[in-house]
Parts: sequence; C-alpha cells; structure tokens
Amino acid sequence: MLLFNHSFQQYNMPIEYSAHSFNYEDYFRRSAEFLGRHRWIFEQSNTKFVQAGILDALPRTWIEDFRRASNEELNQIPLARVNEAWCDDLNQFLRTMDGLLVEYERKCDGCGENSKMIRGISPKKLYEIQNLTSLIGEVCDRNETFLDFGSGLGYLSQSIHSVHQCRVLGLEGDRYRVQAALQRQMKLFPNSMKQVKYAQHFIEEDSFERIQESLKSEFLEESNPIPLAIVGLHACADLSITAIKMFLSNASISKLVIMPCCYHKLAFGSTDTTFKNFPLSDQLKDALEREPNFIGRPFLRLGCQQTSARWKTMTAEEHVSHGLAMFERSLMEAIIESDQRITKRKDTSSSNLLETYQLCDETGARLEWSDRHRKRLEELRNNYSEGGQLAEYLTCLQTCLQPICENLILLDRMCYIETEAQRRNICIRSKLVKFANDNLSPRCFVITAEKG
Repeated sequence: MLLFNHSFQQYNMPIEYSAHSFNYEDYFRRSAEFLGRHRWIFEQSNTKFVQAGILDALPRTWIEDFRRASNEELNQIPLARVNEAWCDDLNQFLRTMDGLLVEYERKCDGCGENSKMIRGISPKKLYEIQNLTSLIGEVCDRNETFLDFGSGLGYLSQSIHSVHQCRVLGLEGDRYRVQAALQRQMKLFPNSMKQVKYAQHFIEEDSFERIQESLKSEFLEESNPIPLAIVGLHACADLSITAIKMFLSNASISKLVIMPCCYHKLAFGSTDTTFKNFPLSDQLKDALEREPNFIGRPFLRLGCQQTSARWKTMTAEEHVSHGLAMFERSLMEAIIESDQRITKRKDTSSSNLLETYQLCDETGARLEWSDRHRKRLEELRNNYSEGGQLAEYLTCLQTCLQPICENLILLDRMCYIETEAQRRNICIRSKLVKFANDNLSPRCFVITAEKG
C-alpha cells in the first residue's frame, strides 16, 4: 500500500498483460461497463463541453473534493490514488479505474545515435526511431526484406538499414514525401541507394500484389525477395490494422512490428456512428452490445490524448492556465450558430475573447461579432464563474479514463490477431510492447507478431 499524507492510497496492482493468456472477454466486459457508466466525461468534443452542459454533470461532491485537493493530490488522481476523506463515489470511481489499468512489457533501451540520423529530428521522434529500430532487431532477421508502411521522409527506413544492414522498401502515399525521402537519402545516405528504396503507394487491404510488383522492380537482382517483414512508425488511423490484416493474409510476410497512432482518424463504417475497423474482435463487439453506445470520435480521441505521465508533473499554475484555455475555447464555441466557425487569431494578445477569436462563416469568410454573441458570452461567464477550474477537473477525469480507452483500442487488435490466427490455423507469437518514456512519446505502444 502506497500512502500520501497518511490518507492518500492506492489499492491494486495493474493487470499484467501477456498475449495468449490474457482474459480479453472479462477485461472488455468490465471496461465497457465502466466507460458506459461514465461516458458523460468524454462523449462530447472538448470544444463542445460548455454547449453540451457537461460541466453541469460534474457531481457537486466531486467538485468539492477537487477543490480541497492539493496540487500534489490532483496530480496523483489519474494514477488511481484515493483519499479516504473524499466522497465514496469518487473513491469508488478511482478504485474501479485502478482495477482496469494494465501493465505491459517495457522497452527501455535505444540503439545509439547516428550523427546523420539526428539532423532535423525532434527528441521525441529520435527516441521513437531508436527504440523501434532496436525492437525490430529483436523481432526480425537481417535476411528479411522490410516493408516500411507510411515511410514518410524515410527516417525509420534509413535507421533500420544503418543499424541492421538490411534491405528496406519504404511505402508512402504522398509523392512529395517520397521525393523528399529520396533527396534526403542522396544527401545523407548515398551508400544505401541499393538497399533502401522508396515507392509511392497508398496502402490498402488488397495492396499486396502491387507491393510485390514494387519489390521486383526496385530490387532487380532478387527474383524472389522474401521473407518479408512489415514495420511502421506512427501507422496513422487504419494503417496499422491494414498491416495486421495483410500480415495474417499472406504467407510470405513472417513478421510484424507496427506502432499505431491517431486512433481518432479511423475511417467511418456504413454510417457516421460506426467505424470500419473498430471494434475488430468478436469479443469486444459482444461486450459493447451490452452497454450504451459510447464509441465515437471523442472516445477515440481520448484514447490518444496525453497520458498521466505529463499530468502528474504539472504545477498549479499550469493547471490554471490549461483549464482556462480549455474553458475559453469551449465557451466561444457555445455562443456561435451552427453555420459559424471560430479561429484563434495570432495577431493579438488581447484578454478580450471577442478580439482573440475571429468569427467566420462556413466558407471561412470573416464575420463581425453581434450583440447576441456578446449577450450570450456574458450569460455563460456568469453561469460558470469557475469555468476554468471545472474544465481542469473534467480534464483530470478524462486523464483517468485515457489509459482504459487506449487499452480497449489496442487490446481489441491483439485479440483479433490471436483469434484470426487460430481461425486460419497460423501459429503466431504476439506481443504488445510499451516504450518506457510515455511523457516524451505518449503514443508509445508497438504491436509485434511472428509466424511459426
């Protein structure tokens, strides 16, 4: 038991995730029930919570407990620390959340720095490239040809070749990025021209035949460049799922090491209330059918918000600033008409919100603020005199739910891999690995799978 100020406690140890032995059905059922009960915390976009009356849904007893909390206590709440002096239902919320946290295998080491690799790369991206390159070396063999899905400017492709001396085909849908990757390669890595190739290709589930054609044309000296491994850094939206399905469907692809991101950009299904690739597994579908529908863009966006790693280090002043900024943006969204939009002006530092935000119509043409707008703004400000505080309390609750949302998204994919492999009679070893520094790299999960 971990104590803070003699009354601040954490009760449970996180569930340890191990593929092929994890109880997906039980976890999905408990998580869906919990998220369905508290869907009011996240079911609206954060720019719409004033308009939707979400601040009014905050329980008054929770608000009083938040007000009494020290900054240290506020920072520890998303880590499932309870305080026996708080109201029972807030503590129960935190205990239930605590029982749904999952501990994953951690990846802690990088692969060293290459002076050419670090040019123009942020510390965050460099950390991700180094650790993913190292993990790829642990999972894959050098004799495999690597398919870098969403290769962008070629950072990962060049890193894999530089460290592991292997052949890479970078696949990127944007032709300008392909051109930029080639230019960067000629300037910094001219010795890799025979081993690292780039091709413009928008990857879809039926793309494998075209990818094989690209392999044959780019690596002319190899009549049959196999085995293959799919890799990818920040495989946005549906791309990581496309990679999973292609890995399962093609015998010549033996390895998969993919880092998903941008869950909120998943493609809609047959309607704008369903998604083509979420949920994937029958197990999660069954769990969700029992609960009120909470799956939407806001749920997926919460899954890829900042984690508690950053929240737990925030100062009191940072909380005040963040809460006020959130509240003011949502406040301005609440006073405009459905056919109007707002953008934040960069040419002013005014404290007057009507000067800070520019009103526009749907085409982007500028409009003037009206007396009706001014009256509505004044009314809402009077109604929510502590709006900035309430917005930060809401953010705290969202931070509590963030890892559970992300767990559902990622564990659904892991469950799908295992069940689909069983259906196809494919023997696989799969893992969900987490990079250690989720403060630097919030989307820090990597799905790995090996056949045989």
